[in-house]
Amino acid sequence: MSGNDRKIKCIPMKETTWKNLHELKEPGQSCDKLLAGMIQREHDWRDWKIIAEIDGTGEYVAFDPDEILREDSPGHPVKEGNPS
Repeated sequence: MSGNDRKIKCIPMKETTWKNLHELKEPGQSCDKLLAGMIQREHDWRDWKIIAEIDGTGEYVAFDPDEILREDSPGHPVKEGNPS
């Protein structure tokens, strides 16, 4: 960890919130690791929510991954202007 990662910050919270947070901790788990895991799950959930919204609206375009890879290959000419 770098020096900045080791700084301790105080987060004001209600006693009930602290107790609920403490109940979620596994034996030997630090609050830092617990919160880091909760943050990662929130990021994953938000990403899933965006994907579910796109899937639900049907506003997406099918693509050919092989064509994209060919376009990214060296020596392939770059398309000018609007590709649509």
